[in-house]
Amino acid sequence: MSASRKSTTRSSRRPPQPPSLPQHVFTPEYLAHLAERDEPVTAAEAEYAIPWHVEPHPKGGWAVLRLGESFEKSTRTIPTAVFTRKEDALLACAILPLLGKRLRFRLATEPDEHGYPILDDGEIVGHSDLFFEDFIAALNVAAALAAAPRELAFFLDAIGGLALEHVDRIAVARLTDPEG
Repeated sequence: MSASRKSTTRSSRRPPQPPSLPQHVFTPEYLAHLAERDEPVTAAEAEYAIPWHVEPHPKGGWAVLRLGESFEKSTRTIPTAVFTRKEDALLACAILPLLGKRLRFRLATEPDEHGYPILDDGEIVGHSDLFFEDFIAALNVAAALAAAPRELAFFLDAIGGLALEHVDRIAVARLTDPEG
C-alpha cells in the first residue's frame, strides 16, 4: 500500500509577509485596564530601575533622561532633572536606578549597650553612637552602588580624572597596607 502525497515545493509556496510593526507595545484598551488596577509592590523599583543617560538640554545645562528619551526624538521630552554641571547629572544617573530598591540597612529606634543597632535583614551588623538616619541613608546608597556596576561607572565618570588618580593610588597602597 502506497500513500500518495501532495507534492509541494518551497518555490511554489509564497513567502510569508511580515506583519506591519505596531506603533505601541500595548493597546490603549489594555493600558487603560492596567491603569484601573493598583500598582504592584515592585512598581517603585521599576520606575527608576531603567538605564538613564545625560544629554545637553536645549535651554542650557545637562538633562537626565530615561533610556529611549531624547530631545532629538521629541520636542516634548521632559527631563527628570536638569543640572548646570555635567558631573552632577552623572551622579543623578548613578543613583536614580537605586531608588525604590529595598533598603539594606535600617537603624533600630532603641539603643542597646553599644549604641543604636544597625540592622541588615533584622540582624545586627553594627552600631551607631547616635540616632543618625542620614548616615544609614548614605550607607544604603553606598551598598546599592557597590552592587550596581553600570551605576558605579556613572559615579566614577562623575568624579573626574584627578579623583580617579587618587583612588588608584589609594587602592594600590591598600594592597600592602589594608588598614591604611
